[in-house]
Amino acid sequence: MTETNAGRGRVDPAVAADAARDFLRDYLADAGANGYVVGVSGGLDSAVGIRLAVEAVGAEQVRALVLPGAPSDPANMADARDLCESLGVAWVEETIESQVETVREGALDLDEQDTGNVRARARMVRLYASANERGMLVLGPDNRSEHLLGYFTKGGDGVVDVAPLRGLYKTEVVALARHLDLDERFVEKEPTAGLWEGQTDRAELGAPYGEIDPVLRCLVDDGLDVEATAARVEAGRETVARLAELHAESAHKRRPAPTPGLR
Repeated sequence: MTETNAGRGRVDPAVAADAARDFLRDYLADAGANGYVVGVSGGLDSAVGIRLAVEAVGAEQVRALVLPGAPSDPANMADARDLCESLGVAWVEETIESQVETVREGALDLDEQDTGNVRARARMVRLYASANERGMLVLGPDNRSEHLLGYFTKGGDGVVDVAPLRGLYKTEVVALARHLDLDERFVEKEPTAGLWEGQTDRAELGAPYGEIDPVLRCLVDDGLDVEATAARVEAGRETVARLAELHAESAHKRRPAPTPGLR
């Protein structure tokens, strides 16, 4: 039986929703902060993240930032605004374009990926500026699939105060979205970080999350090697090997900065 049919280790969306809401409510109280700041992109993960935050602590304790900048899709930005309005949260829209251009003008040579990382870091600067001004915490909506593959920007979207979805694979976030009765337009979108023109998660990672997640369950959760994983999942061996390489090479992004160990 293949992993995609076996259904091992999946988190029930109702359990995930309750756990995330309890976590966000308790963490905010323990921290003594005034609420959560969330960057809303118009994509699935941020939509689920802000929805859970509102359900956990109330719309009055959630602030949203919509942060467009080329090549942001205007349709995604419109969806982000609509979502903020429907949830009743305070929100602002601020372009990151001038901030990115300032860095590009001062840099010797930034390629497409470098510029994408600047965009991610510019957004995080805005999120923390808003959070610090109001005594709030930054909520990051990244999922376990992205985290295990290092599919985030170090010093950018990887820097947050709380990550309520980080224990869920992308396919589990989809199930959670449907459990929350989130508008299907968010679920049906092609996943993308939107950091450069035409970018999609599938093109960069080499497979859709429906193939990626079973591979990661075997490689990481079960500790299997590439050969054993390839024998268990529907993805081909080349895909399994690529994902194993991405996981290994991105380990530094998931660890605290190393020290000489004097304490």
